[in-house]
Amino acid sequence: MKIIVKYSLLFIFIYPSLFQSTKAQAFEPRFLSDTPIKANFLVGGYAFSKGDILLDIASPVQDLESSLNTLTLVYGRSFKLFNRLTKIDVILPYAIADFNGLLNGVAASTSRNGFGDPLLRISMIIIGVEALELKDFIKHQPKKFKFGVGIRITPPLGQYDSAKLINLGSNRWTFKLGVGASYTFINKIILETQIKYWVFTQNDEFFNGGVLRQTPLISAQFHLSYIFKPGVWISGSIGQTNAGITYINEVEQEKTNKNARFGATFSYRVNKNNSLKIALTNGIPNQYAIDYTSIILAYSFLWFDKK
Repeated sequence: MKIIVKYSLLFIFIYPSLFQSTKAQAFEPRFLSDTPIKANFLVGGYAFSKGDILLDIASPVQDLESSLNTLTLVYGRSFKLFNRLTKIDVILPYAIADFNGLLNGVAASTSRNGFGDPLLRISMIIIGVEALELKDFIKHQPKKFKFGVGIRITPPLGQYDSAKLINLGSNRWTFKLGVGASYTFINKIILETQIKYWVFTQNDEFFNGGVLRQTPLISAQFHLSYIFKPGVWISGSIGQTNAGITYINEVEQEKTNKNARFGATFSYRVNKNNSLKIALTNGIPNQYAIDYTSIILAYSFLWFDKK
């Protein structure tokens, strides 16, 4: 029974990567939970997102609405690095998207099917967690305060065509640096905060031969989680994104990157190797933003290296 309790914590590490419909505000509750080293994760996920994309007033496209279905495959692994618990995960998304709006005042629609940009994430918990193998992990007592860092790299490998204004890939490298801290109260309630800093390379093959660049973007998240029993927990989240001004051919666009979201996540452990998760997120509308409502379903399978 004690082993099953510990296994239930492993589920939460990979699922945050499935929240790709609004990348800069992808919620990651319980990001700092600990896990044994030499653990492997395989996750399959489905996300449905629908809503409005409120664009710059100078854009030829207005009143843009979208419906996005995303299938995601994730592989993750935990290991010891510099005597600290470290995790790496690779994410491969495939999207089926439909868009409707006005192009120069005329109703228009289009669709996109294909792979989005893959992601590679490496994270390390610096304070509050020991890098232990399973036999020692089962015996250890979790600490209340934890602090960790992470980096996520997004190479420009997704579907992209410079002749199209809307693409599934971004045709630029993205680097996300993040720090997070959490504190556990009475072994049931976890308060967590995360701050992330995004850096983008320039897209020299933007629509109609243009050049797109974006200044760094900053986001912050707050999560409050409640553990009903081992493997069963719920979390409420809220986040805000700021900065990240976009320039097209060195002309500053309207500030479309001030975006706020809220959401909830429910996790259920089926058994010691399998878990399910459902999450809902929604945008808080403002003048220029991405106002999406998303539902995410995911299934996780866990196994350890053979001795």
